Amino acid sequence: MRKKIQKQQPASSMVTFYHDIEQNIDSHADITKCRQMVKEFLALEKKYGIPATYNVVGKLFKEQPDLIEWILQSGQEVAFHSFNHQSGDEWRPECYSDEIKLCREVSPDVYGYRSPRSKWDDNTLKTLWEDGFLWSAEGDGHKEPYFIYKGLVRLPIYADDWSIYMGDLSIDEWIKQFSYELKTKSYLAIGFHDTVASFNPEKMLKAWERVVQNVVNNKSLIVTFSAAADLYRRAAVARYYTINAKGWNRGTTSLYRSKRFKEMIRVEAEKLNLPVIADLGSGGGVLSRPLKDIASKIYCVDNSPGMVKDIGSDSCIQKWQGEVTDSNLPDNSCDLIICARIVEYLFCQNRLADEIKRIGKVGATFFVTFPALRETPPLNEGNAPNRIRKHFTPDMIMKWSEQIGPGRLIGIQYETSEPNDFGEEQRYREIENSPPPGILPTNWVFIGTIQNKEKSKSHREIIPISAFNFSFPSERYYRFKQFLKNYMRWVPNPIRKFGKHILFI
Repeated sequence: MRKKIQKQQPASSMVTFYHDIEQNIDSHADITKCRQMVKEFLALEKKYGIPATYNVVGKLFKEQPDLIEWILQSGQEVAFHSFNHQSGDEWRPECYSDEIKLCREVSPDVYGYRSPRSKWDDNTLKTLWEDGFLWSAEGDGHKEPYFIYKGLVRLPIYADDWSIYMGDLSIDEWIKQFSYELKTKSYLAIGFHDTVASFNPEKMLKAWERVVQNVVNNKSLIVTFSAAADLYRRAAVARYYTINAKGWNRGTTSLYRSKRFKEMIRVEAEKLNLPVIADLGSGGGVLSRPLKDIASKIYCVDNSPGMVKDIGSDSCIQKWQGEVTDSNLPDNSCDLIICARIVEYLFCQNRLADEIKRIGKVGATFFVTFPALRETPPLNEGNAPNRIRKHFTPDMIMKWSEQIGPGRLIGIQYETSEPNDFGEEQRYREIENSPPPGILPTNWVFIGTIQNKEKSKSHREIIPISAFNFSFPSERYYRFKQFLKNYMRWVPNPIRKFGKHILFI
């Protein structure tokens, strides 16, 4: 049996190490030396056991696939750093979206993007989100990750080695400045270029190691960009549901879809003899609590403290605060796994498939709901859950479920409005039994049987949201700061300095 997650004191700071891999694209660097620097970076990170993100120019994915394989085989993250990384005046706003689309053609599985010289515009953000990216990393002066556009997470860059290369700071001055910021800022992303390091490998690698040692000694939480974005998303959703737990649980109970989910789950549960049930992302146990008369045990798992508190107490029901993708429930212990209204919020849906396979017995039933992708795509605006909620086509669901085992896909509620009376509710059920051609439901339910226990591609351990306390300023505050930053260059220097001091922009 896995040990239950131990509560820990949140880290005082969170750090992301990254590398922009450009080779000779915007310089006269030697390609062979740049490739060697990647190996040196990977070796140093292995020595200290730390994660890092490698932002690689897209065309290198095609030209040097072995370079990408080195990084992935070392367990580090790969992201895009544009496709061509045009130099100088060639990096114009009209290029931004095209570069993103070229990157997406290279790989559908990369989550993140970093613009050359942190140059981006609103269209960059729109294209990133529409093309399936989940984070962007740029130098924008903010203290922590935040939602910059719909569900796209912005990861603010603190500094890289460019100021050393340009002679603006000595290495000692640069490290001293970083050491100070490490003690005063909650999140820092700091990076080295393969190109810059290749011009003076011994000197720059020693500088990089000093930075790494500093962070390790500070006991900071060290994460990749994707891990930081994932942690922020989960924390934002958990915070929303903690605040709104009672109202949400009260409101969702009466919904038509909740009634249908409960009916369908009960049918499956009654086929089993005193089943052990895991309700992953249980909320207040709305769907699983009614099964306590036929279950031997029900694990109600949720990462929202408010939702766990709202579950209530019962000898059959186990409150279980934790991540749905890393629940710490015993291996091969569950006969029925429920996962309703949760897969759409996950950074990586394959992690949920792995967790279902781990905790479920061979032959166990899994019940997963998916919001359907209809003609009108979701707005992804408003509160944290609405921002990141993903919608699914039948093909996407079937491909995901194949990792676990066979089953059947059922459409629920073909009209968006709630039924007004019993007669209308019966009509909704009849439509579900004989769906009209060409019309999609609002929700899909997949009911399957666990047959495949093989894990998908390995992922790093999930970081619990208790590991770091985010602040959640309003989005207007961020937009106001960005506005001021954009127009500060037109302000006389004395006033600009005063503004930077007061507003920290």
